[in-house]
Amino acid sequence: MKYIFIGGGRGGFELISSAISKNIFPAYSVICKEDDHENIKYSDKIVNLFKQNGIGYTVKKKLSETDHAIIRKIRPDIIFVYGWRTMIETELNSYCRYGIIAAHYSLLPKYRGFAPMQWAIINGDRNIGVTFFRIEKGGVDSGSILIQKKLKLKKNEYANEVENKLIYVTVKTFLDLIRKKSLKQNSFISQDESKATYTCKRTPEDGKINWNSDSEKIYNLIRALAYPFTGAFCVHKGEKYVIRKAESGKMNKKSFTGRIAGRVIDIDEKGIEVLCGSGTIRLTEWQNSGTGNIEIPSVSVRSYSDTLL
Repeated sequence: MKYIFIGGGRGGFELISSAISKNIFPAYSVICKEDDHENIKYSDKIVNLFKQNGIGYTVKKKLSETDHAIIRKIRPDIIFVYGWRTMIETELNSYCRYGIIAAHYSLLPKYRGFAPMQWAIINGDRNIGVTFFRIEKGGVDSGSILIQKKLKLKKNEYANEVENKLIYVTVKTFLDLIRKKSLKQNSFISQDESKATYTCKRTPEDGKINWNSDSEKIYNLIRALAYPFTGAFCVHKGEKYVIRKAESGKMNKKSFTGRIAGRVIDIDEKGIEVLCGSGTIRLTEWQNSGTGNIEIPSVSVRSYSDTLL
């Protein structure tokens, strides 16, 4: 099928790289431009691929009327959206055979909205998935479902590991889809609105650890936001530290009748153990936001009087 690609990010780069390697070229592409503060610019990587293969493209944050005109002229079978960050006008459905198909990291109608992968990990879910759905008029991520793939979410997996699995499944599913000559309109199934749930946007500040929370909730937050994402963080002696690795504390099941959330209760060469609102958590690797140094927390924390904020 003839397709136009709209998107970017790591997932978009992996998808386009795989497609091009198999001679499955987009007719045109709108590449998502990253924010200035983002260190890795996948848009540059995608542009290089397109230049090498003579593929038409533009790089931006929002679609323009010029993009609409190009899409009207090309009349693709589908517009595939993956790693795009702004709204897409549903009128584009009328310019292609099967409509605008987007990939979303959840088992829709669950987790409509922002950062579904992170929210699923934060909430301690045991399943996650990828949904290919058509962008239609109505609420966010509410369009008819074309394909859905369910994956197991292990309780000790970090966000980068989960993302690796989701990208792999998304790319494979896309390639299988695009190799088809046609789709049946009854392939699309309406979502069950009674089962819909929603998520809000997350900011880097939302990663601050509340030590009064349960240790499992803190562990889930750390896993969900760990590198390469913005990270769960705490403050020690005025310095901000982003937690990169953690595990359940050795004293997690012990009963404390004297408890100060955030207080360090164990220090050794492998890390530090911290009291939470309930339970304990062991921090084994963190990064100083000021210096950028990655270290075992016990390098900086040397006293049982220390309390993380």
